[in-house]
Amino acid sequence: MYTIYCRKGAGSMAVEALLEACGAAYKVHDLDRNPDGSLPEYFHRINPKAEVPTLRLPDDSIMTESAAMMIHLADLHGEAGLAPAIAAPERAEYLRWMIFLATAVYGSDLRMFYPERFTTDAAGCDGIKAHAEKSMAREFEIYAEALGTKPFTLSGKMTALDIYAAMLVSWAPDVPAVFAKHPNLKAMYDKVTAHPAIAKVWARNGI
Repeated sequence: MYTIYCRKGAGSMAVEALLEACGAAYKVHDLDRNPDGSLPEYFHRINPKAEVPTLRLPDDSIMTESAAMMIHLADLHGEAGLAPAIAAPERAEYLRWMIFLATAVYGSDLRMFYPERFTTDAAGCDGIKAHAEKSMAREFEIYAEALGTKPFTLSGKMTALDIYAAMLVSWAPDVPAVFAKHPNLKAMYDKVTAHPAIAKVWARNGI
C-alpha cells in the first residue's frame, strides 16, 4: 500500500488523483501546520525538505518530487493506461510536457505565492511575484498552443500528464481569465475533472 503525505489543494492533489485513477491501494495522511506555519517535526524525518507531496512506497521507501511520482506510478500501473509505454512514439512528448509543467509552471506558481522563499531581501518580493505571474501566463500560452484542438495533451486519451496539468491550471491566480484566454485549456480541464476518480479527489481537496 502507498501512503501519500498531503495538504489539501497542494501539489499532492495530482498524485492522489493518479493513485485513485490507477485503482492503487493507498492511504492519505493529511498534514496540519504548526502555529508558526511549519510542518510537524516527524515529517522532517520523513522528508528533510518537509514538502508535500511525499510518497511512501509499498516497500517503505520514500519518494519526493511530484512529477517523478506521476511518471513512476503511471508506469507501475500500466494497466490503467495513463502513460504511454516507454517505447511508444509519444513517450518523448509525454516526458517533455511533464517536466515542462513541473519546472516551468510549478516553479512560477511557487515564486508567485511564496516569493519570500526566493530572496534574502524582503523588499524584492513584489518584483519576484510580478515576474512569476508574467512567466506563468506565458507558460500557459505555450502549453495551450501545444494542446491545440486535441481533447488531451497527447491524443484522445487522458494520461497522468493531463491530471498534472489540470492541477496546475487550478492554481492560476485568475482561473476564469486563463480559461477565457485559452478555451482549450478549459475543455481539457473539464474532461479531466469529469473523470469519477479525479472528481472524487478534487472534492476531497475542496476544489
